[in-house]
Amino acid sequence: MKLTNKFTLWYFAVMLLVLLIGGAIVYYEIQWKISRVEVVRHERLNDLIAQQIRSGGDYTDHPTRKRATISVIPADSMPTAASSFYTRGTGWNPEFQSNEYRLVVTSFYTINGQHYRVSTYSFIPSFYQLLPGVVNSFQWILLMLLILVGISSRLISKYILAPFKRTLRVIQSFDIRQKEPVRLPATRTSEFRELNEFLKKMTEKAQEDYQLLKEFTENASHELQTPTAIIRGKLDLLMESDLRDDQAALIAEIQNALEKLSRIHSSLTLLTKLENYEYSSGTPICFSILTRETLASFGELIQLKALDLQTHIEENIYLQLHVSLADLLLTNLISNAIRHNIPGGSISVALTRQGLLISNPGKEPQAPAMELFERFKKGNPDSDSIGIGLAIVRQICELNNFNIIYEYASGLHMLAISFLPQVPASKLLQNLSLPLHAGPLPTRH
Repeated sequence: MKLTNKFTLWYFAVMLLVLLIGGAIVYYEIQWKISRVEVVRHERLNDLIAQQIRSGGDYTDHPTRKRATISVIPADSMPTAASSFYTRGTGWNPEFQSNEYRLVVTSFYTINGQHYRVSTYSFIPSFYQLLPGVVNSFQWILLMLLILVGISSRLISKYILAPFKRTLRVIQSFDIRQKEPVRLPATRTSEFRELNEFLKKMTEKAQEDYQLLKEFTENASHELQTPTAIIRGKLDLLMESDLRDDQAALIAEIQNALEKLSRIHSSLTLLTKLENYEYSSGTPICFSILTRETLASFGELIQLKALDLQTHIEENIYLQLHVSLADLLLTNLISNAIRHNIPGGSISVALTRQGLLISNPGKEPQAPAMELFERFKKGNPDSDSIGIGLAIVRQICELNNFNIIYEYASGLHMLAISFLPQVPASKLLQNLSLPLHAGPLPTRH
């Protein structure tokens, strides 16, 4: 939900609460005012009737006596405090032949030594008569406020949040590889100014860290190549000389360790480039052809290990993926399927427009399935793998918004990649269980 809509809804909620409380206050205030005005009028009317009694004239037919009751009372019935009081309740209105809300005001007077009680009454609007009018008025007020707030909030927020939206567009287009600092729009709002200052410092720091990391990676890669090549060359020379068997075995172990070090270095360098988004999406590539070519490149190794290859590869599947990353993705997955297989096992490769599924039999991994995507995590500690292949695969998938999942069930390693962001990779374990066919290995074009 947008920030403007949240502010508007909160304002509507507060406004509705205030209107409800205000409506109740207005209703009771109106009712009290009407009653109070009528009480004052009847007190004046009672005083006028008392004057008529005091003057001694015959006012029985006077209009003031129409709704008046005059009684002579004993002295002990006279109130000691107030000279008048009023009561409210439902009474019969003979004029309209219905029960209505009636106000009765009673006043007490002492005239010529006698005590009088003078009561007059009138019919005033009741609760149920006032309420519809108050509710209807507040409904119109609420409607007008809703319309005005809805329109004004859009117009005002568009003006107030304009600097924020411009800043957001600049940040969305920010590329850590660019060398120029970001230029954020100027604003007079202090909060947006603080935000821009923080974003500017953060982006400059990120650019600086990226450049330093890039220089370190490039320098480390370049500097390590020379001594590695020298060591490898010296070891080759030693192997050509006359050596005892134990010495040759030691040199072979050193060469294996050196080769592993070289692979680790290359893999970490590649991971760093992937995490820094140094690979663009490139142009669409035919993933179907690339899959067949990658399988063909492993043909001799597959035959050497007597593995049964089963494939289901749909035609003309194009992906917006950098060709080097696509080749690296397939190479890592297929080499893992070969390395972690069993003697005389099989490899199943299913490729559809939804995604890719590669499965093979093998030993159960000793680490949780999803942890194998972390760096230097291996399913079998005794394996000669360096434990970075699946980390590279996951990074490539994240870079291209692919979903990936790995599972081990019924003696099978299953790794599925969904090419569609809205389709979870877990569904591919069922959707890609297609009829596979065995046949000759694909040939490289």
